[in-house]
Amino acid sequence: MQRRDWRLALAARLRAHGATPNGISLFAIGLSALAGLSFFFALRDPPHYGAVLLLFAALCLVGRLLCNRLDGLLARRGGMVGKAGEVYSDAPDRLADALVFLGVGYGLTPWLAWASDLGWAASLLAVGTAYVRVLGMACGLREHEEGPMPRRTRMIATAVAAVLAAIGLALGHAVVVAWMLLAALTAVIVGAVWTIAQRLRAIVRELEAR
Repeated sequence: MQRRDWRLALAARLRAHGATPNGISLFAIGLSALAGLSFFFALRDPPHYGAVLLLFAALCLVGRLLCNRLDGLLARRGGMVGKAGEVYSDAPDRLADALVFLGVGYGLTPWLAWASDLGWAASLLAVGTAYVRVLGMACGLREHEEGPMPRRTRMIATAVAAVLAAIGLALGHAVVVAWMLLAALTAVIVGAVWTIAQRLRAIVRELEAR
């Protein structure tokens, strides 16, 4: 309850300073772009700078998650639900996912030439999880959020990987860090495939049971 209270207080303060739900949604894209750029440059810079970049990336991802909470709170509690609110709420998240995972993938290419392919795969599959969720709603069903790799879990897993990678880079284990970030991308890919499969199965079952 206390956690929700501080978010409500922050949403109220943002509203008082002229913030809008759509603006917060767009700001989340900026944070994701910064995270992606930080991942991209982290393994190219000297270890101490790279570690700082990875910690900054983790901070940006946490900020993105907070924005995802605040835009909804501001819209509902502040009476600022717009006609295009759903577009601003959902579309930026798809771009934000891609910016993060492509940054990780291309950032790893000096170590693993095919890592960019994994970045694209993670980006497309992350979009796929959202597409299946929206597909169910388009069929007149409830919002299906099954699966181990929804948006929040993707960002938390990537942020944790960034923190661990920062520690490894600061200790001078760049190769270990590269494989750690590769493992994080792989986990997102596998989890997203599983999530898509679970949601599709739930949607089909619910439609056939009508």
